Amino acid sequence: MKKGKRQKTRQDPLWELLCSVKLTVFLLILLALTSILGTLIQQNAPTMEYIRQFGPGLYRFLNLLGLFDMYHSWWFRGILALLAINILACSSVRFPRIWRRITHPRSEIDKVQNGALPYAEELNRSLLPEEVAEKAFSIIKRMFGKPLVSESSKAIVVFAERGRLTRLGVYITHLSILIILSGALIGSLFGFRGFITIPEGDVVDRVLVRESRGMVPKAMGFQVRCDDFRITYYDVNPQERLVKEYVSTLTFLEDGREVMKKEVRVNHPLAFHGLRFYQSSYGSIPEISLTIVNENQGRDFSLVAHEGERVEIPGSDVFFEVLKYHPQIHDFGEGVAMAIFRPMAMPQRFWLLKVRPIIIDGYQFTLKKVTQREYTGLQVTRDPGVWAVWVGCILLVWGLMVAFFSSHQRMWILIPKGKATVVVSGTANKNRMAFERSFRKTIAALKGAV
Repeated sequence: MKKGKRQKTRQDPLWELLCSVKLTVFLLILLALTSILGTLIQQNAPTMEYIRQFGPGLYRFLNLLGLFDMYHSWWFRGILALLAINILACSSVRFPRIWRRITHPRSEIDKVQNGALPYAEELNRSLLPEEVAEKAFSIIKRMFGKPLVSESSKAIVVFAERGRLTRLGVYITHLSILIILSGALIGSLFGFRGFITIPEGDVVDRVLVRESRGMVPKAMGFQVRCDDFRITYYDVNPQERLVKEYVSTLTFLEDGREVMKKEVRVNHPLAFHGLRFYQSSYGSIPEISLTIVNENQGRDFSLVAHEGERVEIPGSDVFFEVLKYHPQIHDFGEGVAMAIFRPMAMPQRFWLLKVRPIIIDGYQFTLKKVTQREYTGLQVTRDPGVWAVWVGCILLVWGLMVAFFSSHQRMWILIPKGKATVVVSGTANKNRMAFERSFRKTIAALKGAV
């Protein structure tokens, strides 16, 4: 027995911590601060953008902490789970007492007899106890609803209440928060947020999603084609060209068949097969046209490449990659930084200027032209928990209205059989000024009736 008591004592501090309102406030503040951090640090952006912004060392550290996709990180999910446990613990401690008050409405009759309730007044009666009870029944019924009448050898008690279930308002609020947290956890565990860039006329079937190992392509299960991309500008100052709106016309395909064609605009997302597409960015992709001559074979090829794309030279096991396009390299005009890859050899980097071909490892590279091709940038999200969040929000509004704008009001009329007095008592858990007005009206009505 003593061992059991010691074990309970060891568990008490942890249980008290889980039931603490201070822990709730701390977790809510922590969630607010992390949400601010998630707003300051752009989420799910391409890796190279983070490296340019923070540098390689700081990028690796922040990526290790999961700050580039913090809403799917283990520690953010842990905060949500701990907050849910905290709310459950707080509710489990306080709910039984509230439930007893709801299910045993006349449990405070001893306080009525002793005049210990907040509102109590004695009235002199001139009628018989049964007649007083009958009149009190009709008066209370008009103001509070149908009362309950009980009789003993010593007294008759008329009891009425309204708003009994309003005491559950705070627990409706707790339940709504738990539903919202469960929706957030479902979205964090089974949803994702990624990006796709689609040049006009191109088709994509994968979205880039940030994971611990970097940006990973994820199959969407269908294809998206960008049929058109257009930008409109404000007609204010033609030199500044302030963007008013940019719109993408998308066609969704399944097995090569067009299923849906719609426009997506900023703040007007498009939904398809559980995914939502947001217009988030735009830009242009330099399309590099090259001529490559294999001097050993006397063959030449015309190829097109984009930044970051690795292209195989036909008829060989050699690849080249356009690393970066520069519209102006010192005074030599436009050019590209390139790299050539051979089996069992280190990559070889070089500059290719439009004004001057270059020979590398038996291949002559000539930059013919550069065409800027517009693309649309789309944010793609899947959140299977969003409906739980919406249900929780609706329930939260209802719970707050019940908790703050309604009250549980109770009134007892005690009619002793051995005394020529009537004791009227009442109480309300909230909005006592409104209850006091109802109580005074009841007293005035009873004075003229008993």
